[in-house]
This record gives sequence, structure tokens and C-alpha cells, in this order.
Amino acid sequence: MLMKIKLILALFILLSPVAMLKGQGTTIKLSELELDRAYQQYSSPLKNRAANGAPFKVLGQTFDHGVGVYANSQIRIFLANNVQHFECKVGVNDNDIDYKSDNISAVPLTDGSMMFYQTDNIKKSKQFLGIGSGNGSVEKGSVVFKIIADGKEVFNSGTMRGNEAVKSVNLDLRGINVIDLICQDAGDGSSGDFGNWMNAQFAYSEIKPQLVEAHYVQANRVVDKQAQKHIHDKVSRLSAIQLPLPNVRYDWLLDASRAKAKVLQTHDQKSIVLTNGLVSRVFRITPNLATIDLSNQMTGQTLLRAVSSEGILKIDGKIYSLGGLAGQEEFGYTMFDWVDKMQALPNSFQVVDFEVGELSPRINWPNKRWSLVKKAPEEGCLLTFILKGPEVLENVRVKINYALYDGLPCISKWIEIENNTGMEINLDEFNLEQLAMVEPDSPVETKESHQFLKPNIHLESDWAFLGFTEKESERTEFWDVDPRYTSQCNYPLLTPCLLNIKLPMGPDVSIPSGKGFTTFRNWMMPFDSEQRERKGLFVQRMYKKIAPWVTENPIFMHCTSSDPKVVREAVDQCAATGYEMIILSFGSGLSMENESVDNIAKFREMRQYANSKGIELGGYSLLSSRWISDSIDVINPQTGKRGGMIFGSSPCLSSEWGFDYFRKIKSFFEKTGMTVFENDGSYPGNVCASTEHAHHKGLLDSQWEQRKQIVDLYTWMCEQGIYTNVPDFGYILNGSTKVGIGYREVNWSLPRERQLVLGRQVMYDGLWERLPSMCWTFVPLTEYHGGGAAATLEPLKDHLKDYKAHQIQNYGTGVQACYRGHRLYDSPETKQTVIEVIEWYKKYRDILNSEIVHLRRPDGKDYDGIMHVNPELAEKGFVMLYNPTKTSITKTIKLPLYYTGISKTASVREQEQKPQTYLLDNQSCIEVELEIPAQGYTWLVVE
Repeated sequence: MLMKIKLILALFILLSPVAMLKGQGTTIKLSELELDRAYQQYSSPLKNRAANGAPFKVLGQTFDHGVGVYANSQIRIFLANNVQHFECKVGVNDNDIDYKSDNISAVPLTDGSMMFYQTDNIKKSKQFLGIGSGNGSVEKGSVVFKIIADGKEVFNSGTMRGNEAVKSVNLDLRGINVIDLICQDAGDGSSGDFGNWMNAQFAYSEIKPQLVEAHYVQANRVVDKQAQKHIHDKVSRLSAIQLPLPNVRYDWLLDASRAKAKVLQTHDQKSIVLTNGLVSRVFRITPNLATIDLSNQMTGQTLLRAVSSEGILKIDGKIYSLGGLAGQEEFGYTMFDWVDKMQALPNSFQVVDFEVGELSPRINWPNKRWSLVKKAPEEGCLLTFILKGPEVLENVRVKINYALYDGLPCISKWIEIENNTGMEINLDEFNLEQLAMVEPDSPVETKESHQFLKPNIHLESDWAFLGFTEKESERTEFWDVDPRYTSQCNYPLLTPCLLNIKLPMGPDVSIPSGKGFTTFRNWMMPFDSEQRERKGLFVQRMYKKIAPWVTENPIFMHCTSSDPKVVREAVDQCAATGYEMIILSFGSGLSMENESVDNIAKFREMRQYANSKGIELGGYSLLSSRWISDSIDVINPQTGKRGGMIFGSSPCLSSEWGFDYFRKIKSFFEKTGMTVFENDGSYPGNVCASTEHAHHKGLLDSQWEQRKQIVDLYTWMCEQGIYTNVPDFGYILNGSTKVGIGYREVNWSLPRERQLVLGRQVMYDGLWERLPSMCWTFVPLTEYHGGGAAATLEPLKDHLKDYKAHQIQNYGTGVQACYRGHRLYDSPETKQTVIEVIEWYKKYRDILNSEIVHLRRPDGKDYDGIMHVNPELAEKGFVMLYNPTKTSITKTIKLPLYYTGISKTASVREQEQKPQTYLLDNQSCIEVELEIPAQGYTWLVVE
């Protein structure tokens, strides 16, 4: 009998809710979930605090964790039939705030009530304090808590008021897919309705519960009917097109003249289409703005699987959707007729107008020197949607800009925010894009993000840093999971198919009333092939279109001295050989931070002499990779001290020292007239946790503010015609003109013949996505990192063959090298060699700066080579071939001429010999028999 009693007692304990929670799988607190997708009419839910920022306290009883909400709110959680149990306590938080206090502000709402908040002047943030009447009174609050499981109500608290005891919730959720945690006002308005989900946690086995988009059914966004009529009137005047859009039937890489950007309407007048025949984006405009299709017209494939909003703003702690539509039930694909049934999202910005205009330059590039791309007006189409905010943000206007270029399958996007509310607002975060993208594969069990294929598109923003290539410096592209997509094949629902374009932190910027804010820009370009060569040509054409300043490619040397006599001699040698620019290199003695009259006069006189000989002059300045002081350097958020950051330590560019540095640099260029700047270190993206620096608030705005500071300088320089060498690809789209191709500096201490092969490898590998003019390489003329006589080119006359080989392979690839020394020649023979190479380069300059097709990578065993291609020039191809071996090579070499634009016959000549005619085969190739001399080279012109 006793044993039976013990068994019954044990079973009772095991089956009790607490035992169920602790005994099954893993537990997770509600406050541990990301709350970004929760809906709340006013402000945002808070973790482990009541919605007014106060600790959890109900009738004097405190609680450890949970989520504080304010009616009306809804938290929708996807359980994937994988959660066993949920428990929590619910109640209305005690509220003893004096709303008539002088440090509490109020904003009138459209229904006559007031929204109360308190400003933290140190953190520059606002804390929501509730809704009340105009006389400063707020009720004790009355709410109803509901839990809906797969559409069925499983808990209803009834009306709960302030100063009432909590109620407990214990639910068996086995077999449930989705639950909604709802907190409603009790029918008497939302004054004082601080509802708490306290000590809330789930027991689950494998797949973690995840928040999904919550669309509060009783609070759908009220559509501005007058604005909708105005938009429809404008749409009706656009030319119409039928969906789906037709595929393109030509190769834009050979002839892009037919790809003209335009804005059209669909036949039902419900949508706007931005297209140039290569790529298109379709926007639904009723009942609100949303992207319903993103199409690669080169392949006929859609890139978008579900209707997507136009971005997200987080303002004063609350998340707002820019447009967007609710009601999509299947997220694996979209049918156009589904969109007609969708509704506007609550708490969303509402579209009120749109404009169609012409493109204007992002940077007013003056094009003062030779460039492959000549200055011309940007051709394409600018589509701008204007949205207004909900409730208290009704006088915030958002402009969402889409730029589509003629002749390029690329769409650019950026957002402008205008604050006319009469109060300062804080932009905590923004998502420039949040797109439900089509996944290119569907692995069932894969869990690691890097194991999934990403869509075949190129994404790039003008907010990047710390890398010599776009892939290294990219900082705004995030591929996240989409918990709404429950029909995906991946069992753990971890397919990274929700594209977010956003900052890694911040910007956390305050926008005063009457002022504005502009985001970074992003470019999206789909590919039509997986071929690396073709994809690389897409990207290089994009750079020529959106950043034409990178096609400047002056012929320069690095002078290692700032002694006026040495500099004059270098200027004279440059003028005599056809060089165009001198950079006073690191270690030369130049200091741009020295504001003395004598220093300015010294370098102004040097520049004047150089200019008199037709030579540009500039120099080098070190920025980030240096230590200044404890009070100036960036503060490590982990330690609260300097150190342990990129480069060990770096000055904070938003300190007074940082602002003073940029003032000095700008002043130096204005006073000396120099026109080239080499900025070493640049800004590598260091965050700074200091709250004492003059020009940023703290950690969250430190990246945005520091990067903005240096970008302003580079953009100004580009517009002034100052050439910039910056060893960071992240600033190319901000006006920087050249970046290092990527080399190991100590390799220049190796024997000269190894330097040549390694140098060609670096260029071969570094020019898949970058134009030749975008990169510099390195040729130290004097000893560098050791290596002795076997590595050193000086005396130049004694190593003339190697010196010329360096020049030929660099200029033949179109890549300028930093010829670092104090002279270009040391004998008549050396001078004549330099002149011959420069004259040869200038004769074929356009084609030698054009895109590269890769023929064979240098490996020391056989020939290697590349071919420049440009269907717009008379010389449509230029082939450079090298022989690293000690015996001559006679070989028949296949040349792929497709990207030259030649379709039938090609005229080919070796060097300046008589041309021969070749018939292209069905793969657009020809075969040419050549002899390449031992440890030598040859070149071909294709016309």
C-alpha cells in the first residue's frame, strides 16, 4: 500500500506543470527571444522591465524576468510543433509616476490624448511613460490578456486592473504551431495599460521558438484615402505594361544601348514597375507601398519569394515598417492575385506620393586628368516614394529613392528622413532593405549558415571598411533566417533567405525638428551566369557607371625624400619620361599636420615647380594605425580603456583630435595646392565606447560618426580633383580612387626573378572584379625589407632587364605601381627604356585600362597571360603573354574573343608587325601560334 502511495505521488510530481517544464528538453525565457517583430500600438515591448522602463512590480510583488508591454500589443511566436509547455504570470504593473513633473514631456495624439515620455539628456534617448489625458492624468490601467494557439483561444485573463494580484498561466502546447500573446485594453482606452508577461518561459526539444510578424487584427493601419487617390491619378498617366515582364534577348555586355530605364504602371493601375529590360522591381501602391516582385529579366527568374516592405526604422526605441502588407499565408512563393487581399501593416509609414525624375551625380567628379570613362551625365531614372509616419510621427516624412541606370542591370537605393514633428527624434537603427529572397538551394539538415548557397546577385554599399576587396570590406549585408517561411525544406528552419541591408550597429543619431538624415546607399545587381569571368565583368561595368573616378589612372612614382633638391630632380625626370604625378611617400619627411608658415611655403613651392613641368604633386599621411593618448584613442567597450582594437589602438576620429586632424589635412591641400593624397590606415571601423569625445554620444553612434567624418574628406577631395590612394576598398564608392591590389610587402625582398612572377600572380588574382585602374601594386627601387643585392633594382642601369620587365607587366596589365625611390633613371640607357615603355603605354592606354579576360595564371611552368577587352574601342582586345622559363616557348594559344564584341573575323598583329586575319569559331575563339622568348614577353593587338 505504501509503495502504491509513493508511486502515485511520484507520478503526480512528474506530471505537474513545473516538472513538465524542467523535465522536457530545453527551456528558454520569453525575454531571450528577439522582440523586433512584436506589434505594439505605442512604443515597444521591453525585456525584463515594464513598458515604462520601471522594474516589474505588481501589487508590491517583484519578478525576475519577462516582457513588459503596453496595450494594445501582440507577440506572435512560431513553435514548429516543438514546444511542450509555457508558463508565466500576468498582471498590470504598479505605476507611481508623477506625470505633472517638469521633467516629463507630452506629445498630443490625433485622438486628443497625450503620449508622455522622459528624455535622458546623457544618453540622448526617450523613455515612453504611457498614454493619458491632456491634464496630465494617467489611469491605473485595465487590460485583458489572451493567448491564442493555432487560432483557438486557450487563455483569457478577463479584465485585470492596476493594484490587482497576478494570475498564473500554465499551458500544454504539444502539437501547437503558433501562439499569440495578446494584451488588449479593456474597452476603456489604453491609459495606464502597462501589461506584464512575467517569469514567462517555454520548454522545447529541438527547434527554438521564434517571433514572427504580428499583425494586430483590430488595429490595421488606416489608409489615407486622399493620398491614395492622388497616387492613382499620377499612376494613370504612366505607360502600361503587362506582368510578368518579358525576358531580354541580347547581351548587354556587348551592347547596352537598348537598356533604357523607365517607370511604368501595370494594366490594373495597382502597381508601379521600375525596369530597364535587364532588371525590374514591382511596387504595389495600394493599400500601402510594398515590393511584390524583383525580377532578373536576363534569366526570367524572380528573386523575391514573398511580398516585402521597403525597409524598417527604429525611432525612439520603437520599430516602424516602411510600407509593407500583411496577410500572406505562404512565404515560399507569391501569386499576384494574393496581393489584392492583403492589408496595410499597423504601425507602418504610409505612402502618400511618388515622383519620377532624372539621375544626378552622387559626387561632382570634375574629371581633371586622363580617365577611361569621360565625364558625362548619369543616364537612367530616379523613382522616389514619399511616406508619412503614424500617430506621433505623422509629421515625419520619409523619401525612399530607387535609382535605375541605363545600360546596367543594377538598382540603387537610399532613404532620406525629414523630421517636422516639433521635437527631436532619435534614429536608433534602420534596415535599408528587408527582402524575402528566393533561396538557391534547399538542404534538409544543414544548420551552418556558410553551408547554404546565397542568391546569384551582387550587393554593395557605400558604407564599408577594412579590406582590399569588396568581399573583405563589406559590412551591411546580412542573410538571416525567416521564421515565417515554415514550408521551407530545411527542417530546423535555418535557411538564410531574409536579406537585411543595415548597419552592424547604430546609427543612434538624433534628428532635431526641421533637420534630416540620409542613409548609406546600396546597389543590387543580379547575374545571368555562374561563370566567374562574366560575373566579374558585370561588377567592373558597374564601377565604371556608378564610380567613374576610379577609371582615372595617372602615371606616378613614390619619392622617398621631401628634400627640395631631390624632389626637383624627381620632377625633372618625370617630365622627361612622360610620368604625370609624384607622391611624397612614407618616410619622406612630409608632415601635413604641421601648420607652420614655413612648412606650407616649402611644399607650396615644390608643388608650383612640379606644376610648371606638367607634374602633379602630393603626399602621404598616416591616420589610424597610430597611438595618440588615453583620452583621444578609441575606447574598447570590453575593457573601458584603449588598446585591443584594430591596429592595437587608433585615435577616435570623432574626438576633438580627430576633427582637428581633418581640418589640418584639408587646410594643407587648400594652402599648398597639392592634388594627390595617400592616406594610410584610413578608418578601419573601430568602435569607441567613450562618452567624453566631443563628436559622438557613445558606443552605438561611434562607427557611424567616425566613418562619416572621413567620408566627408574623401568626397570633398574627389570633387576638388584631388587624387586619393587609400589602402581600403571600403571608400571607393565615397570618392577614393585607388586601393592596393593586395600583396605581401616582404615579397619585394625576394630575388628579382621571383618578384616578377609573384607580381603577375597578384595582378591576375586581383583583377576578377576590379578594374586595372582601381589598384596599385609596388616596385621598390631601393632595398626594401632586406633582400640585399639579389632583390634590389638600384643601380637601375645594372638591372635594366628586370626594371623594364616590371614596367612592362604592370603597364601591360594597366596597374600603376608605386615605383618607390628618388629617381626613375640613372643613365641614358635607363632613361630611354623608361621613355619607350611610357610611350608604348600611352599609345594603347585606353585598351590597357579596359577589363581583363584571364587566359592562364602564372605558375612558372609555362606561359601565362591576360587579355584586355573593350567592344567600344578600335583596339577591341590586347593580349599580354609572358614566359617565365629559361627556354623559348612556341605554342598555339586559344584566344576567347567573345567579349571583344567581334563576331566573325578578327585582325590580329603581334606587336607592330603586319596583321593577320582569323575566322572566329562557333565559340568566338581563334587560335594563334606564337613564340615567346625565354624569360620574356610578347603582346598582340586585336581589331
